[in-house]
Amino acid sequence: MTEREVSLSPAKWTASIIAFVALTGIAILLDIPFLRQISGFLFLTFIPGFLILSILKLNKPGLADKIVLSLGLSVAFSMFFGLLLNSALLALGYIRPLSTIPILILFSTATIVLSIVAYIRNKGIVLSLPNLKLTTMEKALFIVPSFFPLLTIVGTRLMNMSDNNVLLMLLLLLIPACVILVSFCRDKISQGLYPGFIYFISISLVLMLALRLNHVLGADAHDFYYLFQRTLQEGHWGLYNMYLQDANLSISLLPTMYQSLMNLNGEYLFKILYPLLFSSSPLVVYIICRKYIGSGDAFLASFLFMAQVTFLWTTGVSTNNMAVLFFALTIMVLFHQDIGEFAKRLLFIIFAAVSITSHYATAYIFFFLLFFTWLGMQIIPGILHSQRKAAAPPENTMAAGTLSNPLSGEVTPNSDADTSQSAALVLAQFRLTRGVTTTIVLLFFIMLFFWYSQITGVPFSVGVGFIGKTFLNLNQWFLIEAKGTTVTAALGENIATIPQQIRLVVSWFTVALVAIGVLSAVVSYKRMVSVPQSGQIKPDFLGSKFEMEYFLLALAGSALLGISVALPLISVFYSMERIFFQMLPVLSPFFVIGGIMAAKWLRARPHWIILPVLILFFMSTTGTTYQLAGHRESMMLNSEGSDVRVWIRDQESSAAKWITQYGKREGFTYAGPLLGTRVFESQGLVHPDKVRNLIYEYQQGREINGYIYLRKVDLTVQNLVVEYPDIFASKNKIYSAGISEVYR
Repeated sequence: MTEREVSLSPAKWTASIIAFVALTGIAILLDIPFLRQISGFLFLTFIPGFLILSILKLNKPGLADKIVLSLGLSVAFSMFFGLLLNSALLALGYIRPLSTIPILILFSTATIVLSIVAYIRNKGIVLSLPNLKLTTMEKALFIVPSFFPLLTIVGTRLMNMSDNNVLLMLLLLLIPACVILVSFCRDKISQGLYPGFIYFISISLVLMLALRLNHVLGADAHDFYYLFQRTLQEGHWGLYNMYLQDANLSISLLPTMYQSLMNLNGEYLFKILYPLLFSSSPLVVYIICRKYIGSGDAFLASFLFMAQVTFLWTTGVSTNNMAVLFFALTIMVLFHQDIGEFAKRLLFIIFAAVSITSHYATAYIFFFLLFFTWLGMQIIPGILHSQRKAAAPPENTMAAGTLSNPLSGEVTPNSDADTSQSAALVLAQFRLTRGVTTTIVLLFFIMLFFWYSQITGVPFSVGVGFIGKTFLNLNQWFLIEAKGTTVTAALGENIATIPQQIRLVVSWFTVALVAIGVLSAVVSYKRMVSVPQSGQIKPDFLGSKFEMEYFLLALAGSALLGISVALPLISVFYSMERIFFQMLPVLSPFFVIGGIMAAKWLRARPHWIILPVLILFFMSTTGTTYQLAGHRESMMLNSEGSDVRVWIRDQESSAAKWITQYGKREGFTYAGPLLGTRVFESQGLVHPDKVRNLIYEYQQGREINGYIYLRKVDLTVQNLVVEYPDIFASKNKIYSAGISEVYR
C-alpha cells in the first residue's frame, strides 16, 4: 500500500476549514447528539495540529507520522490555549473561562487564524492519502484485525451484562494469532499496512478496561476524576489543594475543554478520553523503531509496548500515560530523518512542555535521561579521540611534521595544536547530529522548575525530598523491605500458581532480551552506532545505525532501571513497572535485537526466540493464561477476583451521592480501608480532606462522629460491621442499597 498526494486549492482549503468550524459550532450550540460529540472530538484532537504541521511545511513525513504529530500538536495546543484562555479571562473578571461559549468562540477564531497562516505559508495544502490497492493476501490479513475494536465493544458489553467473557477471550486469542501471522508473512505485506494493524490492536486493548463497568477504575484515578469535576464545576482551572495532582493539566484542564464541547456523561468521557488519545502511542513506538530495525521488527517492538500492564490500564493511570505519550513523541521528533532542525527543536519543546505539565514523576525521569545523554555527548568525543590517538601508528611510521585528519583521513601538516585540532574535528562531527544541546537541557529544566516550583509548588519539594530520602536510606541497600512490590514479585516473592510462574519467567526473558540487545550495541558499537570513522558496515538486521544520542539514551534508561531495583525506596514510591514502560519507546528496538542475537547464538530463526516470549508475555499480562488455567484473576475477564477492590458498582455510587445530596456537610465522612475514601471522593465529589479512613481513625483512638460509608468489599471481603462491633454499637444504618450501606 503506497501513498498518493491530493492537492487542495487555497480557496477550497480555507472554505473546508471554515465549513468544519461552522458545522462544529452549530452541532454544539444546538446540542445535536452524536454530531456534537464526533465533531467536538475531531475539532480538539486533530484540526489545530494538522494546521500547525502545514505552517511548519512538514510534508515529507508519511501519513502515520503526520497523524500522531497532528494529535500531539492538537492536544498540546488545546492544553496551552486553554491555560492562556483561563488566565486571560480570569484576569479580566470572567469567572468561567472554560465554559462552552468562551471555548467555542475563541478556539474557533484561533483555528481560522491558523488556517489563514497555513494558506499564506503554503499557497495550498497537500494531503497524503493511502492508495488502497491491496493484494488478496493483504486483504485477508487486514480484514480480521479491522474487527478487533468491534469485538472489544460488544465483548465488554456482554461481559458487563451477563459475565460472559467468550468474545473477549476470542479477541485475546486472535490478537497473538494475528501477530504471529503478520510476522511470518512480512515479506508479502506492504509497509503501509503495519500502522493499521498496530492501531486496531492498540485501540482494542486500551478500551477493554475503559468500557468495563460504568464508573472510574483504578486508585489514583479517583483523585483525577474529582479534580476534573471540580474544574468543570468551577468553570476554570486553579489550585484546589490536591497536593501533587494540581500540577497535572491533562486531568483537569484538558478533559474540561473536551467536556465543554462534547457534553458527554462525565465519568464516561473521563474513562474513554485517555485510551482514545493514548491508542496512538504504539504508532509512535513503531515510527521510532522503524528507522533502525525495519517495519516488520518495529511491529513486534510496538506490540511489546502494547503488552505492558500499564498500557492496558491507561484508563486508570491517565496522567502517567499522557506524559509517556509526549515523552515518546519528543524521542520520535528528535531522531526523525524527515523533520528539519528548526521544526525538531520547536516540536521537542512543545511536546516536552506537555509531558512536564502532565505528570511530575515522568517529567523528572525525562530530565535525568536528557541530562545524562547531554553529559555523555560532552565526554564521548574526547574518549574517541583518545582511542584513535592510542591506536595511531608510531611517529616514525608517519612523515615528519604531518597529522592524520580523523574525519577525512587526509594527512596535513602538524603543528603545536595538533591534539586540540583533532579533538575539535571529532567534536564538530557530533555537533552536526546533536539534538540534546545545552540549551535544550537548560530550557527543559527551567520549564520543569517554573511549573513545579513557582506555579504549583508541591511536586518540586516532593521530588527534592524524595531524592534526599533515597540517599539517607542507602544503608538499606540490601533490605528487601525497602524495595517495591514489583521488585519483590520479580524476585519470586508470593509466586505460587503456574500462571504466576509463567509470567515471572517470561518477564525475565523479556528483560533479558532487552539487556542482550543493549549489551550487543555496546560491544559492537562501531557496527551499530554512528561514530566518526566507523564506516558504513552494519549488521543486516539494522536499517540504520543508532545515533550516538539515541545510544546514550538507551544506556541511561537501562542504568535507571538498574538503579530503581538497587537503590532503596525508589521502587516503593514509583513502580519499576512504570519506569520500564516509560523506557520502552527507547528500548523496544533492543528487545528485537536481543532476540536476533540470542537466535544467532542458539542457531535458530529469530522468530522462534522473539515470538514465544512476546506472545506468552502478552497472554500473561492480559490474564489469558490465568483464565485458561482456571484462575479468575483478570478484571477484564471476570466479575470477581483480586482486583475487586477497585470496582465501583452502581449501588456504591448511589450511596456516595446520597450522602453528598442529603447529608449534613459539617465534619468528616468515614470510609473503609480498601480504597473506600477515594471511591467516596470521586462518587460523592468530596474533597479528600473531608474523607477519613474509618479503621485508621478508630485504631488511633479518635472519635467516629460522622457518616460511615461502606462498600461491598467492606461488607464481604472484610466485614467491618462484624470485625469492629465497637464502632457500630452506637451507630444506626440510615441507608442501604444491598451491597452498600451508610451509618450515622
